[in-house]
Amino acid sequence: METILARVITPLGLLAGLLLATGHIGGALALSVAAGACAWLVRSGALQHDLHRSREA
Repeated sequence: METILARVITPLGLLAGLLLATGHIGGALALSVAAGACAWLVRSGALQHDLHRSREA
């Protein structure tokens, strides 16, 4: 789980920093929110326990 989290957060953090450094504050904020959402989904285990997929199977 930590490897997936690091692979998701690191590139999004680097892109958010790049956008912030070039003056695109809205893009940096959107990427930060996306990184937070990804981290929350990975840590909660929601990707392994998707209710919609289990109903279809």
